[in-house]
Amino acid sequence: MNLNEIKLEQVTLKTKTKLENLMNLYLHDLSEFASDLKINEDGKFEYEGFELYFTSDDLKPFFIIYQDGMVGFVLLNTGKYVPRDIDYTIHEVFLLRGFRKKGIATVSIKKLFDLYKGRYNIVQLGNNKIAIDFWKSFYKIEGIKYTEIKEIVDNFECCTQIFSKE
Repeated sequence: MNLNEIKLEQVTLKTKTKLENLMNLYLHDLSEFASDLKINEDGKFEYEGFELYFTSDDLKPFFIIYQDGMVGFVLLNTGKYVPRDIDYTIHEVFLLRGFRKKGIATVSIKKLFDLYKGRYNIVQLGNNKIAIDFWKSFYKIEGIKYTEIKEIVDNFECCTQIFSKE
């Protein structure tokens, strides 16, 4: 895969609706693992705190662009939106189904790490084996040594990895 075909593009107010539409697809997928995700009366999923990504400098939404087309997103949190002693949290990663298992997410995350160096934590729902397997495979491929803890987050059992990326 040509790494130059994959880019991160900051989501802006002008492109916010596109992210909102992708977020609905992401939450649909995530609802398989989170029983509290329900659609609203309009038949859409709502992402709590979505608007904050457009009002806080500590929240950075990016589209994942592949071959000049938007194929997903990644949300990066910092500042008051991460635990003490942590610089960044990759809060959400999503790829459209047709673009999964092609290395696009891996390259996108590597590009994010190139832009934002520091101490990270990544949280997955404990029953989301797909996400847990993705991250553990990523760490192995990239030679990232991490500490893992099991914890309860918003009443869900979660798996959290903490590591530094310099």
